[in-house]
Amino acid sequence: MRVCKAWYALACPFLYEYIILGRNRVLAPLCDALSRAALENRQVGWWTERLDVQMRDATETPHTVFATLADILTYLPNLCILTFSITGHGFASSMPNIILNSVTSSGSLKCVHWYNRITTPLALHWTTFLQRHSEIESLDGKVATTPNAHIKLDAVKIVHGYPIGTRRRAVWSTIDLPAVRSMFYDLTCGIETDDAVTFSRLGQNLTDIQLGFFEYDHLELRVPRFRFALDRIRAECARLTRVVLAVHSWSMLGPYTTTLPPTVHTLGIRVVCGQISEASIKKLFNGFLPSFIVCNPAIKTIKFMEARNSRALRSHPVLLWHGLRDMEKLGVAIKDLDDRLILPPSCPSVVHLQQQFDKLSPTSTLEALTPTS
Repeated sequence: MRVCKAWYALACPFLYEYIILGRNRVLAPLCDALSRAALENRQVGWWTERLDVQMRDATETPHTVFATLADILTYLPNLCILTFSITGHGFASSMPNIILNSVTSSGSLKCVHWYNRITTPLALHWTTFLQRHSEIESLDGKVATTPNAHIKLDAVKIVHGYPIGTRRRAVWSTIDLPAVRSMFYDLTCGIETDDAVTFSRLGQNLTDIQLGFFEYDHLELRVPRFRFALDRIRAECARLTRVVLAVHSWSMLGPYTTTLPPTVHTLGIRVVCGQISEASIKKLFNGFLPSFIVCNPAIKTIKFMEARNSRALRSHPVLLWHGLRDMEKLGVAIKDLDDRLILPPSCPSVVHLQQQFDKLSPTSTLEALTPTS
């Protein structure tokens, strides 16, 4: 789209703020646009805060693709978030060092994540990168570092990871992370008994932990993994206030009724699949949640961590209404991602509730707003 220079200047902060590279063919045009703008003294890449590298189509020339990507990174001096999820065929298992060397963000880079294990950097290159970027606050755990490397990241508050055996080291197994407060841990494959990522190393600092099951497997495998993780958490995480269960589908909720540390007052739930059936919502409010609350009386809030999860619940207003009433009787508030109380959008005899939602004070209860006949 062609516009005048004035309109172009106004649009640049929005046009380039968030860039997603989904196919290989978009890299060259983007690189050319950034290069031409730089020659004309229009640093449009200055506005870019997030870059998601998600090339999903096949390539026969991965080195050319990576060289172009490296050129693009040189034009993004204020990058804050950099993520990789490369799934296309033809890419090598290791990422060339030119990519990490081309990250020109100085002091602004806060988050670096690999969402899969394809095309990750070698341990030596990743170690050098971390030593150069001490400002990172959120760090993925799928990439190994070199043994005995001196790395201290004072700003890291969030770490992501998965079980790693004794022959590999997670990024936080040898790195000093004094400020870490939150851990995302994938339990799909269970926890290695001698996993380098032990809760004993970070547990005393953690206030928030997410335990994830993102692949279908047998129930008799998931439950022991979850209980083993909770044993580690109860023993090592004395400051924990929130535990989040992340699962692939609503049907995977149910068997994880175990005792959390007494400091935990919030249970978070994150479900990848959006839709929920009537059977699943009944199971949620009549089985899973009441059982979990009975085992953990310190829990006062249940929070759904995805907006689509809240929408799925509201699609069954009658069942949701009854479920909310049951949770209220147990002394538990149900909230959405924005920390707002979840109320059914429409339900027989309670439409008045939705109209008064904005007037609901923190001390009010659903019982107080129940219409009188």
